[in-house]
Amino acid sequence: MDPRALLVRAVERAGEAAPPPVTAPEVAAALRRVMRCESNRAPARLVLACALAKAHRPELDATEPYTEIRSGRSFSGRRYDEEYVADLLPAHRLPLNPTTAFLTPTLRNANKPLRSTTVFEGRPRQVYQDAAFVLESLEAGTANAEDVLAQALAELFALRDEREAALGAALSAGGGAGTLSTEDVLTLLEQHLSSKRASRLPVLVVAALYRTLGALAGEQALTLGAHNAADARTGTLGDIEVEVLAAPGRPATVYEVKARPVTLGDVQHAARKVAAAVTPPENYLFVTTHPIEREVSDFARTLHDRTGVEFAVLDALSFARHLLHFFHRHRLTFLNAYQELLLAEPDSAVRPELKTAWLALRRSAES
Repeated sequence: MDPRALLVRAVERAGEAAPPPVTAPEVAAALRRVMRCESNRAPARLVLACALAKAHRPELDATEPYTEIRSGRSFSGRRYDEEYVADLLPAHRLPLNPTTAFLTPTLRNANKPLRSTTVFEGRPRQVYQDAAFVLESLEAGTANAEDVLAQALAELFALRDEREAALGAALSAGGGAGTLSTEDVLTLLEQHLSSKRASRLPVLVVAALYRTLGALAGEQALTLGAHNAADARTGTLGDIEVEVLAAPGRPATVYEVKARPVTLGDVQHAARKVAAAVTPPENYLFVTTHPIEREVSDFARTLHDRTGVEFAVLDALSFARHLLHFFHRHRLTFLNAYQELLLAEPDSAVRPELKTAWLALRRSAES
């Protein structure tokens, strides 16, 4: 049967009231842990791709998703992942990473069969071992590939529905009269930016500021790139590119946003990118949530004479504080813009708990 047809059947079985479990309880438990591991979603796509390959061609070894193994039973897990599994994500709003599991550091350079006894480099290590155990079970005959596909999708559907219900409940709880001061808004931001795994949030702060105030300055921020996508691959100069409305197509300001300290290497790399750009920006601004080293800011200042481009390193909250106080009447418009951008981010970029945490923080502040 064609891989797409197999996935259609698996989706139908997963949507049943009680999809058939995998044969062995220990396999079902391991599969559930893989599909629901919040901190690492790559093993879930790994299992889906390998189970699909096994269901499509039973002669393949599910633990050998690398053609480099050359055992006669190995295969390209990445091909099954990118060509077939990836189509399920937008179609069913699956809580998975948008990129293939086989480009993650743990799985990218592997060229041996996946074993549950392997000491994997990725974290948490147990989720990789659980994934390998499921694949070993397919080869041992204690689990059926189509059953694993259906059960895995059922877990993902349940996780999706739970997340959406939690977010919907948080949204429906509402807030107060919306009388927050500028400093109240900034306190909310500071609390949210201090959350764990919040590296995408400073980018959204800058984007929300431009969505709110850009038209007043005759500028607009272009569409945000994907989180963790390399600038070289996307063809962008930074996280956010701002253009003048009267001169579209040329970046006036580029923002590179860091949820870590900005280093000399960061600034030097940016200078090289700007030097190679066909249309360099007027300003290249780093925005960071961490303290700024004097050496770094001083070096950035020297680049204008050499490049004709203004480089600077700014503190994220100070940057927001200045603009929101200056445009005090627009503070709540900014707040709503930040929330809209936050909720629109895929779960792979902003974890669901960060979204619900924001709504709880805002509701508490407005009550």
